[in-house]
Amino acid sequence: MNNHYDVIVVGLGAMGSATCYHLASRGAKVLGLERFDLPHAQGSSHGYSRHTKTVVYVDTPFEPFIERSFELWRLLEGETSQQILVTTGYLLMSDSGSWDQLRGKVRHEVLTSDEVAYRYPQFTLPDDYHGLYDPVGGLLRPELGIASHLIQALRRGAEIHGREAVTGWKETAHSVEVETGHARYSADQVVFTGGSWTDRLIADLGITLTVSRQPLAWVWPARNAASFDVGALPIWQIPAPEYDGEYYGFPMMPDHPGFKLALHTFGETSDPEHLDREARPEDEEEVRKCLRRFIPDADGPLTAMRICMYTRTADEMPVLDRHPAHDRVTVGCGFSGTGFKFSCTFGEWLAETALGQPNTIANDTFRFERLLGAANTA
Repeated sequence: MNNHYDVIVVGLGAMGSATCYHLASRGAKVLGLERFDLPHAQGSSHGYSRHTKTVVYVDTPFEPFIERSFELWRLLEGETSQQILVTTGYLLMSDSGSWDQLRGKVRHEVLTSDEVAYRYPQFTLPDDYHGLYDPVGGLLRPELGIASHLIQALRRGAEIHGREAVTGWKETAHSVEVETGHARYSADQVVFTGGSWTDRLIADLGITLTVSRQPLAWVWPARNAASFDVGALPIWQIPAPEYDGEYYGFPMMPDHPGFKLALHTFGETSDPEHLDREARPEDEEEVRKCLRRFIPDADGPLTAMRICMYTRTADEMPVLDRHPAHDRVTVGCGFSGTGFKFSCTFGEWLAETALGQPNTIANDTFRFERLLGAANTA
């Protein structure tokens, strides 16, 4: 077979694009396959902005990955002369919680409700709320991040195909064969980073990925619009206990009209092929509740809505691992609505693993084993 590669990457969203970049940077012969456009708005990595921050990951398995991610985003910016990470600070507002465990570990400030009101009068908080401020938090530009990873992979010799869906694959004694509607390819290794479409790959293990519909909204502030611009406002987060979730949002950027906010929760479930991508009145009402209660000056006319997806595992933790039944297959999936910020470093881990190289970051947690145990006892 002439179409032979060191590694084929299937699915070129956040994780797959970063994996192609890191593979090509290590001199591998890479083929990347994506069923949609590059980039696209059918998955979980569109909408102009994503959060990144450090304080919420201290003393968790994510901590070394988030630290590494800031290094890798800045390296990618240096290679591309693009601003992918915009430092804004991150403000978590809540009526509960203690952050004593952060002392001496990461830069942060704990603010009273009066201090939040003085510094950020855009928010109207009850007196019993307080704030946690992370000065290194910021927003990532997902479409630009994906495009930058892919362009740099291409410049390093990777072969990237958009609009070429994988229709089948099999592992042989000497390779993995991947078939599309256009051709048949082989590789020493394959990496599956198909997002919400990964479920079928691991169904035989008894592991289920749950896909949920996630609306995003933009409004034009009713008053004091300049106070919501980037430079005047951090990325932010406020609990939404009535939805068992959290509201979150971003300052306004010059490349899209409106103040973006959304509700982070695992809502209506769906198959990715049949996800309702049309915005509904109740989608808008969810964010209006936040605006009326906490950010009344921003409660202006709607400018846009978009629908993305979350894909979560049973414990809402990702999987980065070799497939338990296929030695030539590595899988990244189940990022549970928090994955984009880690994509540059998760892609690095997937590339190193596929090539059999030592991992820059040890990964003892994000393995199939924990889910297989739960599946076998269910």
